[in-house]
Amino acid sequence: MRPPTQSCALRSDQTTNDPMRLNDLWHLIALCVALTFVGCDDSPRPATDASDTSAEDVVDAHEEVLDTVANEELADQPADLAPDVVTPPVRQWLRDATGGVLILRGVNLADASKHAADFLPPPELTDFQRLHDELGFDAVRLLVFWEAVEPVRGQYDDVYLEAVRTLIEQAAAAGLWVVVDMHQDVYGRGFGHAGAPEWTCDAALYATFVPPANWFAGYFTPEVQGCFDAFWASADLRGAFAGSWAAVAAKLAGTPGLLAYDLLNEPFWGTTNFTEFDQNLLPPFYEEVIDAIRAVDPVTTIGFEPSPVSNLGWDSALQRPDRPRLLYLPHFYPPEIELGTGYTGDRASLADALGRLANKASRFKVPMVIGELGARRDVGGAAQFLTDTYSLLDEELAGALLWDGGQGGDGSYGIWAPDGTPALQAQAVARPYLARVAGVPTAWTWDPDAGRFEASWNEDGSAQGATEVRLPSLAFPAGAWVSVDEAPPVPWSDSVFSVVSVGGARTLSATGEP
Repeated sequence: MRPPTQSCALRSDQTTNDPMRLNDLWHLIALCVALTFVGCDDSPRPATDASDTSAEDVVDAHEEVLDTVANEELADQPADLAPDVVTPPVRQWLRDATGGVLILRGVNLADASKHAADFLPPPELTDFQRLHDELGFDAVRLLVFWEAVEPVRGQYDDVYLEAVRTLIEQAAAAGLWVVVDMHQDVYGRGFGHAGAPEWTCDAALYATFVPPANWFAGYFTPEVQGCFDAFWASADLRGAFAGSWAAVAAKLAGTPGLLAYDLLNEPFWGTTNFTEFDQNLLPPFYEEVIDAIRAVDPVTTIGFEPSPVSNLGWDSALQRPDRPRLLYLPHFYPPEIELGTGYTGDRASLADALGRLANKASRFKVPMVIGELGARRDVGGAAQFLTDTYSLLDEELAGALLWDGGQGGDGSYGIWAPDGTPALQAQAVARPYLARVAGVPTAWTWDPDAGRFEASWNEDGSAQGATEVRLPSLAFPAGAWVSVDEAPPVPWSDSVFSVVSVGGARTLSATGEP
């Protein structure tokens, strides 16, 4: 993209009182800092500390960039950023082994794993049956870490990998699919975060690193950028990463419930221009890792992410890796939610942003699941934001994996309150949906106020088995009354309602009362 006509450099004479999320947040301020560094003007990178920037400044900068991009001529944009103006792309579906369309709704497990000695989610967060029954989830995105897989160069921790495999089996026994995510934050352990093992970068860079007041600003320190630059430039390190993934896949291949691998969480560009990074660095890297995985696991779907540019709902310049059986896993963190300024009910903007992500997947000719989205509990309008976002996901017939499956207070993204009861995030996203369709889904809607769910699909002969509808107990605490094809409603108390396939157009409705 062309830089804004005015610098988006962030002012250093103001401070922020907005609390930032304590897990994967750097998405907005860091991006505006990046725009200042790599494209807004030709001046040297300013020594601005993102912690001295107000939320309003960043939102203004974000809006300025969006306005500028929106006003650019089509010819000046990279081809992959151009909107579809002729023929809408064809929707691709995520399917199981017997052809059923899968709509993943679930949660990330877990931020707490980053801080655990064994790199695993604590037992209180792995009550998979509760996730399935009470919240209606059918999937989890399970975080794993390169440093846990390969703590010493060339030595893979089989005990850790076996523990990961056990978690996948437990999730499957409860009716959940698992996406295995190779997670990183601020490169990794050498900078006090989870991700790459310390041996992957020059220890001198760790030694001179001074953690910024806002930890996500660490991405833009010379030390962290230096490690990322060294990684992307080193065939040896990239090969080691691919080898680690091969060790993971060799252990997990064929495990019941394993659905996909997510190659790398929020891959960061270092000092490379992020458009260049998405277009020319990430795709061949992904292909290298995919090839290593395919040597030991030719079956499991492989997911990939753009750089975090798209977290804000922007389109990215990412090109599709030239490999089959792929899944697009972008993240979604609108700036007003990330900065804590509050959701004002601008549903149209959410729809535009989600539509861009869906269109990207369609242009790639791959299915899409939002790999992360979420809202901190103390942000104004958080519950409405989640309700609106999931209503739009329903309209898109799209899956999403909420950040995060943790437990905490008002400043938390976790689905559980400190006492273990469902927090507002859980209450907002515990919604009925078509989890598995023996054919093709056409529509569904959920009215939480009226407690009414309606769905339709077409059994076109493309799949075997039944259609599965999720009816979470949090949405239907007294059970549901379910009608199929306008037949008289029947009472139902289980979280899964199965519809035997008979072919043709089908409908279902569920209410809390007969």
